[in-house]
Amino acid sequence: MANTDEKRELIRLPFTPRAYCQIKETGHEFAGTIRDISLLSIFIQLDSELDLSGECDVQIVLEGERSELEINNLSGYIIRSENTGLAIRFNEPFEWLAIVPALFKKQQLTENRT
Repeated sequence: MANTDEKRELIRLPFTPRAYCQIKETGHEFAGTIRDISLLSIFIQLDSELDLSGECDVQIVLEGERSELEINNLSGYIIRSENTGLAIRFNEPFEWLAIVPALFKKQQLTENRT
């Protein structure tokens, strides 16, 4: 059922790879699980509540059984900090978004085998 309160225009895809971030001004580093990602933003779930803001560099790591894919050189700024995680708006569109649905399908197939 559609959420009528949804204000975002771009589609978000559910996905669970890891994201690593570093705040540019302070050097503070943190990691979490990607809850969803779009062409212009990402929401990272965190294990503990962090109240962070500012410009940051983001790295996405897609882990397979025998290999790993890193997506580097993403930068953006924190637009929302919640008790469950952080929303980051990219400075430039996420050009690799097209591979996310294929990788999400692979993850579902792997999970169904176990």
